[in-house]
Amino acid sequence: MYQTSRSKGQELVAQRMVRYFRRAGHDAYLITSIYHDGREAISEELIEETGYIQADDAELGIPIIRVGSLTSKWPPRRLLFKDPIHTLEKIVNNFQLTAFITHSTLWNGPEEVAKFVEWRRNIKELGGPYAPLIFGHMSHFQEPSAGRYSLVERSFRIAWNRLSLRTILRVANLILVVTPYEEEAKMKLGAPKEKFVLFPGGVDDIEFLTFSSTNPREFLEHFKLPQEAKIVAYMGTLEERKNPMAVLDVAERLKDRNDIQFVIAGAGDSEYAKEVKQKAEALSNVICVGEINEKEKVQLIKNSHINILLSRMEALGLTQLEFMFQGVPVITSGVGGQAWIVRDREEGIHVKGYGDVEGAARAVVELVDSPSMWEKYSANARKRATEFTLTRLIKKLDEAITKEIEKETGLVELPPEVRSTLSEPQNVLRTWSHGSQKVAASNNSVFIQEGRLSRNTYEISYSSIGSIEHIREYRWGALLIGVLLSLALFTQHYVFPVVSRTLTSRIVLLLIGLMPNLRLEISQVLGALWLLPISAASLFFAAKLRKGYALHGARMHPIFLSPSFREAIKYIREIKEGHAPVGTEKVQSIEDENSDL
Repeated sequence: MYQTSRSKGQELVAQRMVRYFRRAGHDAYLITSIYHDGREAISEELIEETGYIQADDAELGIPIIRVGSLTSKWPPRRLLFKDPIHTLEKIVNNFQLTAFITHSTLWNGPEEVAKFVEWRRNIKELGGPYAPLIFGHMSHFQEPSAGRYSLVERSFRIAWNRLSLRTILRVANLILVVTPYEEEAKMKLGAPKEKFVLFPGGVDDIEFLTFSSTNPREFLEHFKLPQEAKIVAYMGTLEERKNPMAVLDVAERLKDRNDIQFVIAGAGDSEYAKEVKQKAEALSNVICVGEINEKEKVQLIKNSHINILLSRMEALGLTQLEFMFQGVPVITSGVGGQAWIVRDREEGIHVKGYGDVEGAARAVVELVDSPSMWEKYSANARKRATEFTLTRLIKKLDEAITKEIEKETGLVELPPEVRSTLSEPQNVLRTWSHGSQKVAASNNSVFIQEGRLSRNTYEISYSSIGSIEHIREYRWGALLIGVLLSLALFTQHYVFPVVSRTLTSRIVLLLIGLMPNLRLEISQVLGALWLLPISAASLFFAAKLRKGYALHGARMHPIFLSPSFREAIKYIREIKEGHAPVGTEKVQSIEDENSDL
């Protein structure tokens, strides 16, 4: 992500992903710039030599890798990474990363990761060493809006979506979308449906659990709020897109309602934010508490009767999910993802756009004066938000990443019972199949599967293969016995009868009596009996014919492979002799002049 933050939605999602992946047992890091909420968190001088610095952030509670970065003149309001490919290469090798998830659009992070991943895939296709790297992208996508952007910036965003974003979506293994609306927009850009994972921000359920025992009244006492008033809360950055000024207009229309108190929580130092603060101070039923910490946020949500947001544009509305998680109904302008996450007259009320101040004021009064309606919306809100906790979403995303790793490494070629027992990740480098046999060569072992309905799978490490036997087996003895028996029958019937023909005729008549549909002459049956032994011997000879290879080891029964596995045997021999790549080497540095990659 291009920066860290304590209040901005996209940054919070990225930070929480790291926290929850680590709780799930993974080594996860946030790779970001030197900036926190638009200001330098560390000095650029600290990373000039290495290109990055890693440290655990005590405030955010996650390990962060900050890289060389700069503020861009264009696109506006964006932070960019310096020398990203070289820096990413060092980070991947040093931290042994297996997956990237990039966030947001219109900055160079997602573009550079796409190029980096494509480069590594090309190394594999050209026969070089390759450690799989899974790439997921989460745009937090919003359509370029004429109402929000100038003509120049809007046209640039359209160009970025058509060029850069299309490439990112093609290279990515997984595309994380916050709403079904975003999925539809991405499919129009050519993204296949099977890549999508619905990831609507996510409620930090563990955070709520952490502060569940705190007394919400502390917040009211600290900010001198009336104890019995119904709180209507706005929580978000003080920027024009979020439109907090419209919330103050709603408060102004309800200033005679002593039972309703508006609370504005969020950071901002722009001219617009200053105007918001000045207007809030002039209204007796509004208090502006500024930026609040996590504990205070949970306390505010628990004290709130209604959450209100009249945004001009929203990809989703992570804050609304958090209020809904605690059973707080939402009044919203219903733009973008808000229309999906907060359903009108189910979890809250949609007004007629971000400028419908009168409609929003009526909605506040309606929810305050109708306890039964509030109870209904509150129960629906709690139920819907529970579906989108980070615990659930990260588990689903973890499973999707695991499946992609299995595809990239080739482990998907192995039976599930084998994959479930692998304690260390392996790369399946090559696979072969013929008839009912399949062979898969990984960087550590060779797997041989036999059978179709009932099957066995053998796992053999390369070091345990002592020798490879080249087999050419023919059962000449069985064929010779069949020939001799047929010769004897032929002789006794045509040359020198030994057994009475009357006896053999009776045997044939008995067979015909048992099988009345057998309409053959006795002489025909007797004349063909001598062919039975040689026919049976020929079938046995063909069935037992063995040509191919047998793998021998000190403590294993020889395992046979047919001649069709010639390439597999050749590959196994090359690995044992150290001539074939086994996929464990790191990609060599592009600065290494002695590299023979």
